[in-house]
Amino acid sequence: MSSPKSSKKEKKEKKEKKEKREKSAGAEDDAEGSNKKHKSNSPDGGGGEPARVRVVGLTKTANASVVSAFLSVDASAVTVGMWGTHGKGPKPPGGQAFVEFASREAAEKSAKKFNGKELDGVELQVIVDDGTHAVATHGGVTPGKEAQETADAGARPPLFGGGGTSTNSSISMTHDVRADDWTCAACGCSNFARRTSCFRCAAARSAVATGAPVTAVNTAAARASAQGSDKEGYEVFLKYLPHSANEQEVYDFFAGCGPIVGPARLLRDPQSGQAKGAGFITFVDESGRNEALKLDGARFGGRNVSVTVAKRSSFGVRATEQAFGTHTPAMLAETIAALVAPDRSGVYVDGTFGRGGHTRGILAALSPEGRLHAFDMDPEAIKVGKDLEKEDSRFTIHHAPFGCMAQVLKPLGITPSGVFLDLGISSPQFDDASRGFRPEQDGPLDLRFDVERGVPASEYLRLVSREELRRVIHEYGETTDLAASRRIADAVVLARESGTLPSTTKEFAALVAKAKGKEYQAMHPAKLTFQALRIVLNQEFDEMRRGMHGAFEIMPEHGRLGILTWKHSECAIVVDFFRDYEVIRDDFPLYVWARANHADKCTKKLERKWGLHMDDAQRPSEAEMRANSRSRSAVLHVLRKREAVRIADLERVAYKLKGWGKIPDPAPPPPVTFKYDVKK
Repeated sequence: MSSPKSSKKEKKEKKEKKEKREKSAGAEDDAEGSNKKHKSNSPDGGGGEPARVRVVGLTKTANASVVSAFLSVDASAVTVGMWGTHGKGPKPPGGQAFVEFASREAAEKSAKKFNGKELDGVELQVIVDDGTHAVATHGGVTPGKEAQETADAGARPPLFGGGGTSTNSSISMTHDVRADDWTCAACGCSNFARRTSCFRCAAARSAVATGAPVTAVNTAAARASAQGSDKEGYEVFLKYLPHSANEQEVYDFFAGCGPIVGPARLLRDPQSGQAKGAGFITFVDESGRNEALKLDGARFGGRNVSVTVAKRSSFGVRATEQAFGTHTPAMLAETIAALVAPDRSGVYVDGTFGRGGHTRGILAALSPEGRLHAFDMDPEAIKVGKDLEKEDSRFTIHHAPFGCMAQVLKPLGITPSGVFLDLGISSPQFDDASRGFRPEQDGPLDLRFDVERGVPASEYLRLVSREELRRVIHEYGETTDLAASRRIADAVVLARESGTLPSTTKEFAALVAKAKGKEYQAMHPAKLTFQALRIVLNQEFDEMRRGMHGAFEIMPEHGRLGILTWKHSECAIVVDFFRDYEVIRDDFPLYVWARANHADKCTKKLERKWGLHMDDAQRPSEAEMRANSRSRSAVLHVLRKREAVRIADLERVAYKLKGWGKIPDPAPPPPVTFKYDVKK
């Protein structure tokens, strides 16, 4: 006969064994129900449609591995990474996770078992969440009002990772996780396919959770100064937004953080108009921005959105976006002040009409007696110019390169008070995929401003020699990487010999990228090659020299030549031209020496000629760069025509006296090769 103590011990052991068997059986059911490999109609899954469970209240130490161990499920079924919530209703503490189950029955079973249990000392709420409604199971008892409100607040799929349409919010964005997105193994956050490390924890794409802290990368962007003041507001920068997002949805998402200045501003693809996944929100005060920063990592349309303090760029301002389908003229106010304001009734020339941005600004600044002539090579631009001619009798458009302005305007007796040249390519041309100017877009490999003249890039590449192509890419691509220029030229020649030379932008860009390899700058590897081909096909630098000579020839004394450059090479050409015609300054060292030692000789041999004086170069204001980010590279040079002794002539006399050699004469403008009817 067993003793009482022995009987109690046996009963206790039996009870513990029974609990272990039940726990083991429950865990197996849950694991099988959550395994994605099981079909939804499998016996183990319980049948029915797939469902998911939401785990609310996780601490920031929780990751997919921790949650999967807690729920006894496969880690591949767990997505973690929401730190904070937004909107009406109670706000659960900490983060949230979603666990996919093969059936609703399995999801409800897991929610019933684990709801209210603790993880890392925090009691968790575990509810069924199918994207349209959420049910918290409290031991079979219907949840109370507060719990139901929390469940309802958690059911808003666009903001919190669900699918379908929101019933408690005006936002109707659909789930936007793409097939090539990836989930961080360290923290569970979702990331765009192009990222090689997690945006939230910086873990490598292939990283496995180790529990060790990850050190942030010390990048220039991270070191940049933060934006923010009572005058301009306090801005956050958003990344990894869904491509289907719109400004109102983003605004609504952050509306509860505090007063917002203006609408949300999303970066959009200039061709398609689709959101690029990034944007800005500006708050009235810093407290609003601080609340917004708490949403860093929150689920928005199926993605974990990154919310960080907006930083100032290397130009000292915030980056912004240009509206889709528009062309904003850069430094228009500065151009008008320097060129037009001194004589609003004069005659002016806009040598680069484009789509008429600067032209319309100049016309608006002119008096009724003022006149404006414009030039362009692009037939599409000429169509716009003809329409403007009908609207404003003060305006005339000429279908010709601006390098022909002297040939066109001299017979008309026109001596313009000012000439303006906005160099390079216009935004509408750059954004038009059919022109082939952008390696990211797909279209014919053309790259001509005037598609009716010359040869397209695809034809040029079939004819150009290897050495000439190498030179063009090296010089016009503004790169010091001579090896890359050579390798790209090699790849083109090899493709040409094998009959596989691409004739479309994307295919050619891919060929260039393979030949070039890694690009240290934040741009497409083929961008500089496209730039080089565009410059040579349109004779941009030669045309620039012809235009400056033409303007200098036809302007009267005190005439003003304004040149808007966008690249270092363009600035260098302006300076080279100016040096040939630069007039003497009183403090110029060689002039001081000549006056002191050879005043009589210099007086006899130096004569006054037409020369140039240059104003200080101007750059866009902070306000302009905020409104039009494409203006950030612009530099406005203003050259003024005057009669005086040129420095180059002084040098010719002084060098002979010093025995220092000879100074070359100014180079003549390159010959005109484009053929146009320039009668008008």
